[in-house]
This record gives sequence, C-alpha cells and structure tokens, in this order.
Amino acid sequence: MRFEKRTDTLVYKGHERKIQTQAWWCKSCDEAILAGAALRTRELEFQKLKAEVDEVLAPADVAAVRARLGLSQRKAGEILGGGPRAFQKYEAGTQAVSSTMSHLLTLLANDPKRLDELRGLRSTAKQKAPRQKVRTATTVTRRQRSA
Repeated sequence: MRFEKRTDTLVYKGHERKIQTQAWWCKSCDEAILAGAALRTRELEFQKLKAEVDEVLAPADVAAVRARLGLSQRKAGEILGGGPRAFQKYEAGTQAVSSTMSHLLTLLANDPKRLDELRGLRSTAKQKAPRQKVRTATTVTRRQRSA
C-alpha cells in the first residue's frame, strides 16, 4: 500500500464525480483505506452528489436555509420535524435530506414568514384537551362494593 493523493470516483445511480483523495492505496487493486478528514471529505462529496441526483438540498444548503430562518438545529428539528438531532445530521452530511424536507425548506426559503404558521401549529398541537375522568368496570365494581 502507498499513502498518496489520487483521483477517486464516486458513483451514485449511474452518475459519477471525480475527487482527489489522500489515502492508503493498494498497488494491485487500487482500493483505498481512508481515515479522518479524508474520509469526512469523501462522505460529504458523496452526499453532495446524491443530493444533486435526487434533486434535494445539499448539506450546506440546508444549513444556509436554517440560518436564514434564524433557527438553531434543535429548534428546526422540533418545528419542521425529524427530531432534535436531524438538522445536525443533515448539515454534517451524515444523513441525506428527504425530498419532503427539502421541499419544505425550499418553500420556507422563498417565504420565511410561513414559519410563523408552523410555529402556531406546533403550539396548538401541544395544548392539551381537558382530561375527562373515565369510569372503568373496576372503578364501578369497587364503588358498588363500598356502598
């Protein structure tokens, strides 16, 4: 094996992208062992290629829209869905953005005022309906015994 920079080809659904990758390369089969920054860079480039092919937002685009909306990663996950760590994963490129989330973010990027509507929906859903006491058969049976 030899540690050097070579052209690496990323392939996704028949689409290719060539990048320069510093890695341990096998002299006989041209396979590579990547670690650290080189591995992270390759994964990020793969996520970019995947986003282009799938026509969804790339990690940097997700971060830009979220920042433009003035949301933390956690708050974006709460309001828009996906959970508290979803945007951390989208922006780091460790998880692809779904087409649904991509469409939502694109709409909000074009009309940020619509975010207030989503905030309103979330707060309405969190309000609890008044609890009603439900009488079960065991409750009735106990009361009948004590009477």
